[in-house]
Amino acid sequence: MSIKILSRDDIFTEAPEWRRPGASNYAAMYSSVFGGIVTDPALMVMPLDDHIINRGDGIFEYFDIVNGFVYNFEAHLARFERSAGLISLDLPFDMDTIRAITLETLAVSGAKDCGVRLFLSRGFGDFGCDPTTPKKSLFYVVVILKSFEIPPQTYTEGVTAITTHVPLKPDFYAQVKSTCYLLNALVDLEARRNNADYGIWYDHEGHLTESSTENVAIVSREGILKYPRFDHMLKGTTLLRAAELAKGLVAGGTLKGVSQTDITQQEVYDSTEMLILTSAFFVVPVVKYDGKAIGAGKPGPVFHQLAGLIQKDKTENREVLTPIPYP
Repeated sequence: MSIKILSRDDIFTEAPEWRRPGASNYAAMYSSVFGGIVTDPALMVMPLDDHIINRGDGIFEYFDIVNGFVYNFEAHLARFERSAGLISLDLPFDMDTIRAITLETLAVSGAKDCGVRLFLSRGFGDFGCDPTTPKKSLFYVVVILKSFEIPPQTYTEGVTAITTHVPLKPDFYAQVKSTCYLLNALVDLEARRNNADYGIWYDHEGHLTESSTENVAIVSREGILKYPRFDHMLKGTTLLRAAELAKGLVAGGTLKGVSQTDITQQEVYDSTEMLILTSAFFVVPVVKYDGKAIGAGKPGPVFHQLAGLIQKDKTENREVLTPIPYP
């Protein structure tokens, strides 16, 4: 077998299909390694010996851009900073600079309906595990164009879920939005192998926690929107926003209350509605769980009204919308 030894020109001279304008799902990237922004996907790279790649020693954050505004930006930045602090990962810049870099990268991309990922790495320099060997932490921003359309039936017919058998992350790690998502990936794998859309975790005491990359809430038979405590899971920005908005449904009589509390598996089975909440899809209804119908087996009134409130929040509420300084 003879493998071609490639030069820099071999890789960067030719322009394959995925590098042509509009062909890639990645509109722009900022890298503190290079100290600037690139828009050519071929240049959107990280060092191979970056500890975020070979050790999972790093954190990330994801959020949506809606009609040219960053939705819930400050909540995501606060969680990003908290995750870094929990694992003693120094920020290479202060938060005002991180905010400014993110907004400028978005402006350069020109994208007005997209997603953004922030990455904070321990740094590069070797393939070891020692977090003190990298000289400095690194910061990346990636602007991701919407690469898929959510099937309409997701909202009209709902999704399915199962209880996962994958071990739950220890409490400390579950509260850090790290790039080490092996267990999360295995939850999704188990769900797919069982013809389900989502896998659901429970803690060692049998209480509901979360899905692989999503939060979970239920509407109890008493009409209370319940969501789990954050002792064993990531603090979801969309979940917290939804819980705040749901107070309006209490005032309107659709709900009897909103409560953060322990939730048993039986309570989930008995619930009238089950909701998946995420920064990507915001809210989707679960109509079947572990083969059992949830409520009437179709999206319920709380889902429909809450989805409407979130849609209005992310498009009209200037208190949670940060403008992007496009040219």
